Amino acid sequence: MKSPKVLALVALIAWGSANAATPNLPALPTLPPPPPMPVPQLTGIQGAILLDVNSGQVLMAEHAEKPLNPSGLVKLMTAYVLYQAEKQRIVQPQANIRVADSAWHVQGSRMFIQPGMPVTMAQLESGLLIDGGNDAAIAIAQTVAGSVGGFVDLMNRDAGFMGLRHTHFTNPDGLPQPGQTSTALDIARLSEYLIRAYPAVLQLAGKTAYTYNHITQYNYNPLAGRADINGLGVGLATKGSWNLDASATRDGRTLVAVVMGAPSRSAAGSDASALLHYGWDGWQNVPLYTAGQVVAQIHHGDWSPAAVQGVTTSAVIVSEPKQQQGTKLNTQFIPVASLKAPIRAGAPIGTLSVSWHGHLLQTVPVVAKTAVQPAGWFTRLLHAGESWL
Repeated sequence: MKSPKVLALVALIAWGSANAATPNLPALPTLPPPPPMPVPQLTGIQGAILLDVNSGQVLMAEHAEKPLNPSGLVKLMTAYVLYQAEKQRIVQPQANIRVADSAWHVQGSRMFIQPGMPVTMAQLESGLLIDGGNDAAIAIAQTVAGSVGGFVDLMNRDAGFMGLRHTHFTNPDGLPQPGQTSTALDIARLSEYLIRAYPAVLQLAGKTAYTYNHITQYNYNPLAGRADINGLGVGLATKGSWNLDASATRDGRTLVAVVMGAPSRSAAGSDASALLHYGWDGWQNVPLYTAGQVVAQIHHGDWSPAAVQGVTTSAVIVSEPKQQQGTKLNTQFIPVASLKAPIRAGAPIGTLSVSWHGHLLQTVPVVAKTAVQPAGWFTRLLHAGESWL
């Protein structure tokens, strides 16, 4: 049996001898060499990272994979599981819920819910993300999963799905507990998942204050209320050790700056602000391909039709440093091993990697644009005869 011939962008991987035509693609943009830009000097943090949500690239990292106490940043996963439950109609945002004594008596920051007092899931969501309410986190967990333990199982399940390799949750509120750990990188990836799946979270988490039961509380995020800032969370890990996850959107581009173990809340805010300005001032995004754009083509004589085009599943964007001399991106299409017909439309047929100066920037799934079936016996016979010529 013949092997397929593959054509993709700049890189060419070919098997067999069938004819093929390169897809008519726009030229790739040029990217500059690694920049001499000064990286922000952070104030005694234990871990930090700056991530561009649009491209998925890490723009700066310092001890980003060091396991640390996530404290109140745990509530980002609590919010994600809640949004999932609302999407699946397990809970309704405007439905009143029952507040248990265990939620009422929880320690730390609270929105001051009480047993017997009406409260909706939407109000708990605001209390969770604006007030940082531990009581809201417990009430959400008990309502969604029936118990705190069952909810924590959902949190850890989703952490595994997201690939958060150094994260383990033991409660939904972030209060100190043995075994609860995460990293700046994992928190940034969690934030990326949350923002991509439920962008409305940014409209809520960036609010400066929330009033419930005639009590107005102000957002613990020291950057809340500043231009472009729209989230996400803050927490006190131990005395004198603050965590902050700051998100900001400017001209459609969203950055996430995670600072862990800062010596004070104001220091965490200053460091996160410095990271965000580094991202705005030093980097810009370049669109490479649109969703559904043809980036590869595979030919095989035993297929009908004899070629399948590979398309991207989503838009491909890379982040580049500004104002530098340009060099070209490198791309490589890697087809699925032993690819055989039938192939359904939308089935994975390979991956497209985008690299720059030896650094992998993106790995993009490539799927079949149209379906392919095995060729009939007569076509296969003709192609078999051609191979002997």
